[in-house]
Amino acid sequence: MHERNNHFATAADWRTAGRKARASHAEPLTLPSGAKILAARPEPLEWIMSGRVPQRLLAAALERGGSAPPADAAELSREDVLELARFAAQLVKASVVRPALGDGPDEIPFDDIPVEDRTFIFQWACRALSGTQSTKEGLSSPSADGLERFCEK
Repeated sequence: MHERNNHFATAADWRTAGRKARASHAEPLTLPSGAKILAARPEPLEWIMSGRVPQRLLAAALERGGSAPPADAAELSREDVLELARFAAQLVKASVVRPALGDGPDEIPFDDIPVEDRTFIFQWACRALSGTQSTKEGLSSPSADGLERFCEK
């Protein structure tokens, strides 16, 4: 990360470093539509600590520790469904490295991505959040089973 004369990194420095780190961990994916993208799996601990994992999902994963799903797992409120939809969209957007997603001139609007492709990217990214991928430095993560069940809904 570049330091200024005052020895403090700027916000732009951190953004650039974050993009470079994400790109260095990215891998090519061929989507159901045939489109090819470069995608990076999310870091589970980062998503948990930043509050981006829905609270119901996180609570279930922490409580269950991999045991059977709770009896009320099928009973999702309207807010739970909306929170899951927001989470899914955030996860897909955060996973796609190239092509750029957004509303700019050289970016692809999220809604222009076929739903089958969005679903594929979401499920691919959930495997990282579910613990299927190893976490940094051997840190434990919430129950893989709990996260996996939620991502499959």
